Amino acid sequence: MQKKLLYPSIFLLILIPAIAIGLSPRQDVAPITGSPITGSPITGSPIAGTPITGTLSGTQQTGSYRESAMAILPGNAPSHGALAAAIFAPPKVDAKSVIIIDMARGDILYELNPDEVISPASLTKIMTMSLALEAVKSGKIGLKEQFDITKEDVTLPYRSALMYLKEGMSVPFEDLLKGMAVISGNDGANSVARILAGNNDDFAVLMNREALRLGLSATSFVEPSGLSEHNLTSARDMASLARSYMQRFPDALLNYHSLTYFNFPRADVMPDWMEKPAGKILLKATNGLLFSYNGCDGLKTGYIDEAGYNLIATAERDGTRIISVSMGGTEGPAARDRTGRTLLDWAFENWKTVKLPLPELDNARVWGGSYKYARLNYGEPGMLTVPKKLSGSIKLRIDMDSDIKAPLEAGTILGKAVVLSGETVLRRIDILNDSDIPKGNLFVRMRDGLERLLRKS
Repeated sequence: MQKKLLYPSIFLLILIPAIAIGLSPRQDVAPITGSPITGSPITGSPIAGTPITGTLSGTQQTGSYRESAMAILPGNAPSHGALAAAIFAPPKVDAKSVIIIDMARGDILYELNPDEVISPASLTKIMTMSLALEAVKSGKIGLKEQFDITKEDVTLPYRSALMYLKEGMSVPFEDLLKGMAVISGNDGANSVARILAGNNDDFAVLMNREALRLGLSATSFVEPSGLSEHNLTSARDMASLARSYMQRFPDALLNYHSLTYFNFPRADVMPDWMEKPAGKILLKATNGLLFSYNGCDGLKTGYIDEAGYNLIATAERDGTRIISVSMGGTEGPAARDRTGRTLLDWAFENWKTVKLPLPELDNARVWGGSYKYARLNYGEPGMLTVPKKLSGSIKLRIDMDSDIKAPLEAGTILGKAVVLSGETVLRRIDILNDSDIPKGNLFVRMRDGLERLLRKS
């Protein structure tokens, strides 16, 4: 009899502490263990967009999430079924290779032979300016810091684009950047390369290292100005570089690329022995769209015989910023301007960047974890460029996994925000947890398992 009473007593002695441990308080919500995961947000000035006037369809719908299909966009819009009826390809232009992207996400709105390898010509200077502005940003170089111009800087072949530097001048670094951006000065690019790396060859190493970091797989450089036909790239890579450059240095458009004229050479940069200009000299921008296209504020022209006429054009209208790249034109600078205008016109007529009404996300219940709930974030910024005809009929659906179990790593996809117009899926945005959640102790797992079982029954 005593033995029969002893066994339940031992069981209770074990069970009561176990229950106490299992029922002991645990933190409800996992703390943020790092920066919130937001995908690849734009780091420059945000694009305001226009609020969507369509209704928000649903809030948090539960159910096991299994979809992993990509959204209809990005891609060559005219090839996408339901969207083909809404958008026609741009008119034919003077270019071998074309790509049009939006600034908000880098989505491809149109492309024609975008991976054809072509010499960038002076589009090269975007990489040169990027490295130069990075040196300024890091404090290595001051914009007002003056540098003596050497014979090496100004030794260039006939027909080179020049900002008219001369050996012996003492020029602010900022002027070298303006000379590259406005008049496409090869002498300015050579000077920047020498200042930052000692010579063109060593600077090209820095350029190629940065191209590799940015994932520009078709791009390689041998010098900083674009004069050599051995610099190579593609329209796709140039679009990616341009967007990255504008994200990293959002003031570059205002300070350099939107300038229509540049006062240079000036007496204040010349030594006493050098003959001074009789009057004010204004160098005119090579980008004709700056003078004639509403909203255009950059970015870069290029030409050498081996490449033809190249252009990266960007413009912003009503919260929509477009980047177009055209390469390999043959009909001259006026035709290059027409090409840029045609592509931008097409983009603004057919596409619109909108701000998605992404609702604030509830914390998600996590079973068997050291924390009861996971904090959630959207994996991308809430901006999307959509066909203009669809921009007023956007709806949003949140699909969440209803059975989330520990352990979870930060950045695990727990659902999707599905952007729709009618039955057409325009985008699927990942919903991520922002913290690591390890498994809870044995009794927490037992208790959560029992609660899950009771909920399902």
